[in-house]
Amino acid sequence: MRGTEDLVAEIRDLRRRGFRFILLADDNFYPVAKSDLAMAARRSDPSALQGLEAIRRERFELMERLADLPDDMVLMTQITMEAAEDPDYLDAMRKAHIRGVLVGVESVTPEGLKTVYKDFNLTGDALVQQLRTFREHGVHVLASFIFGLPTDTAATFDATQVLAQAADVTFAQFVLLMPFPGTIDFEKWEKSQEAPPTVDGVPLTRHWLLPRERRPKVYMPHPHLAAEEIRARTQATWDQFYSLPSIWKRAACVKSMKAKLAFVLISKLYRQMYANTGIATDSARHSRASRMARLIAKPCRRLFVTPPQIA
Repeated sequence: MRGTEDLVAEIRDLRRRGFRFILLADDNFYPVAKSDLAMAARRSDPSALQGLEAIRRERFELMERLADLPDDMVLMTQITMEAAEDPDYLDAMRKAHIRGVLVGVESVTPEGLKTVYKDFNLTGDALVQQLRTFREHGVHVLASFIFGLPTDTAATFDATQVLAQAADVTFAQFVLLMPFPGTIDFEKWEKSQEAPPTVDGVPLTRHWLLPRERRPKVYMPHPHLAAEEIRARTQATWDQFYSLPSIWKRAACVKSMKAKLAFVLISKLYRQMYANTGIATDSARHSRASRMARLIAKPCRRLFVTPPQIA
């Protein structure tokens, strides 16, 4: 853990250099949930509770220091859904210039959440309200969902997109299940491949060595859905969530017309970068998407450029 003084000093130095949009690269900016405190309080040994309370105090002290940063600064981080149950924490984040969070929702079904070891997350209307709570406290959400879980069905894709719209999240990403090396999923998948297929002589289980244009979009076999169906339905979900009418509706999160137009541009850029260049298999579509992303990125970049501070 980095100390508060060290972290704040680096952020102030970045602002002096002209950077005001900064990602706090923390796997979970909410290190101690209220449920953690309640569980520790039930133990006979008070030291565990005292340790958690100390960590929580340190995080609030950090946010108090971040609140003193220049008003034009915008911070973003990653956090778990449990933070929505802690309004004091969300209010402190808003004051600390933390305007956005990436939340790993992962799945909208209880079965899917169990698959990714996140069965503590809520589903249905409770999940919608939990996600809305962030916005109610001035914190925008980039909700992340995984497609290709063994429990997914053809109905999962549309249900996920509908829930994301209902939850009024500012952005969403729909990623394909990827067995990254070092994860439990990878170990299970690798052991299941007695004679893995090869691409240009490289076993599929060494997929990080494959040329990008030759890599499959879906690696792990699904019990019910074909790989191409998962890819196509994922692409369609991106298209639905980032359709112009849907983006314009979400643009209500900003006030001025200039800000709304900027929101549309950034939303379209995000979709081009991830949905088309990352999921599309048609080379012509991939090339068009790359060109479009570069064109959109030019005006978007101007929104983030800030003159360095002299003092």
